[in-house]
Amino acid sequence: MFAEYEKAQILERYRRGKAHRARVGSVNVLSGAPFGYRYVRKNDHAGAGYEIVEHEAAMVAELFRRYANDGASIADLTRWLTDSGTSTRTGKCRWDRSVIWGMLRNPAYAGKAVFGKTMVINESPGLNRKARLEGRSTPRASKTVDRPREDWVEIAVPAIVSAETFERVAARLTDNQRFASRNSKVPSLLQGLAACAGCGYGYYRTSTRTTNKKIYYYRCLGSDDYRYQDGRVCANKPVRADYLDTVVWDHITGLLTDPQLIRAEIDKRLEQARTTDPVTRQRTQLEHALAKATTGITRMIEAFGEQLITLDELRARMPNLRAREANLRGQLDALHTQLADHQAHLTLASDLEGFLTQLRDQTQAADVEDRQRVLRLLVKDVLIGPEKITIRHRIPIRERTTTSEQHDSADTEGDQDVSCPVRWGRSLADPRQPLPALRVRHLDDPELPGRQVRTLRGRRGHPLRQ
Repeated sequence: MFAEYEKAQILERYRRGKAHRARVGSVNVLSGAPFGYRYVRKNDHAGAGYEIVEHEAAMVAELFRRYANDGASIADLTRWLTDSGTSTRTGKCRWDRSVIWGMLRNPAYAGKAVFGKTMVINESPGLNRKARLEGRSTPRASKTVDRPREDWVEIAVPAIVSAETFERVAARLTDNQRFASRNSKVPSLLQGLAACAGCGYGYYRTSTRTTNKKIYYYRCLGSDDYRYQDGRVCANKPVRADYLDTVVWDHITGLLTDPQLIRAEIDKRLEQARTTDPVTRQRTQLEHALAKATTGITRMIEAFGEQLITLDELRARMPNLRAREANLRGQLDALHTQLADHQAHLTLASDLEGFLTQLRDQTQAADVEDRQRVLRLLVKDVLIGPEKITIRHRIPIRERTTTSEQHDSADTEGDQDVSCPVRWGRSLADPRQPLPALRVRHLDDPELPGRQVRTLRGRRGHPLRQ
């Protein structure tokens, strides 16, 4: 108990000390100088401060002028700085859009560096797709969020741009966020599921316009020149979104109409729930963490009762402990709900034929959001190659009789080890290597031969991929 109290006391003193130094205008509390400045350490005669680097400051002033007056986009500014040969603050020759966006939002360039822009709250952070597929959870129930603007502590530093220019830049950034096309986008069926079988990067949706309509495509992240210093890393061409969505949805609905397949999946999940259910283990961990949090609250109250801490220290510590306790209780309630769903699986298994009849009636009338929810429950990912796609789903396929035990080696395309949240793997063959016709291979039994799927074709009957 005393070790925990000492740790909390040291952290609180450290936080209060930095906040006090920031309020009196000390630059020491800032993490470092941004591009355009040089951090000068404190000495016997003066404290720490920012010193303007003239050639970098000229680039920053021109950056703000082009964005505020000339209407240049962030992508244009990124290409301009990269082509100029100017190195970033970390010494890189290639500038990224996120760096430019952060510079345009930094109030230090207007003469007001800010301390305390973010804070840590007791909530579970979001998981990336890789972590969700692996069933991992975060080790700590905390995440960093932006602090309200009125709680920022401003520190005076030398200005590079005027306050009026910075305000115009901030207004344009706000308008871009408000009127961005992503705020009114039409949802895509394979969002977050499509990946490249050649380079391993994910697919994103883009569009082009004809004289009378807008056509959507899925495009590989590795095929964009501007994202990589040496140019594109993948030669896969874009795929028509409406064609690919139709093929994937027809394949999944065909699987869902197989009663034996659905019953096998339900039996499998119920057996896992009875034996090695990860939810049960996670519930035990959460109950242990909740007991520890409750003990911490009790110890703080006992320490106050024994006059080991003051009332102000108790008030400062208790909100975080109470928030953590409430967060853990919320996670436990969610797990109890998940365990209760096992009974729903039993009810579904008893009336499976009626469920499938209702499912067949509703699949054709379902909107994109409903289809997305179905796909994310049944499909792990969709790997897109130059000549075929591979749908890797979570449903076991029952054995089928076949006249040949041989299968095409290319049907194993896409079986890569996950190595990055946006890439499915790097240890692959040449992405430009030609592959057989479009096929679908089932994930749960790699020995089964692929099932032929119709080739994607354009409006005039020509193959989509030459």
